[in-house]
Amino acid sequence: MKILVFSDTHNYLDNAREVLRRIGGQMDMVLHLGDHDTDAMELKKEFPSLPFHYVLGNNDYSWDTPDKKMVFAGGKKLLLVHGHKQRVYWNYDSISYWAEEQGADVVLFGHTHRPVYDDRGRVMLFNPGSISMPRGGTPPTFGILTIEENGRMEGAIMEYHRDMPFCRCKG
Repeated sequence: MKILVFSDTHNYLDNAREVLRRIGGQMDMVLHLGDHDTDAMELKKEFPSLPFHYVLGNNDYSWDTPDKKMVFAGGKKLLLVHGHKQRVYWNYDSISYWAEEQGADVVLFGHTHRPVYDDRGRVMLFNPGSISMPRGGTPPTFGILTIEENGRMEGAIMEYHRDMPFCRCKG
């Protein structure tokens, strides 16, 4: 199973659309981790053949979008959250412990606009960065989470390039 992961698009959808046009057919699911949930809704309308799951970010105000969501995929529990309530700017201890308490296999979050992939602990930490508004000198990025039939998970942080193949930069 291949899962495409976006976060922090902030109403700039051209890059996300291009990724979906180029590799969406190879994906089984799309996750959007907030800022903005309306972006996820728009992409869902434009690419109706793909299942979408999304959560609120700190700049989202939809009353019917959850701020966290557990998605079951490939026999794994994927915990979706934006990350601002777990204070991911300061460290990842809080979100890691919280995700473990929730029984998650992986916690997917955004908010920092910087990619993170860490599978050394009990819960995999996965932040795809931002494809629209990267920070900290990072290029625009998105994520691909692969869950194999044997249950093995692997995350990849992908650099976005409009006119070139996407390249893996982490994971």
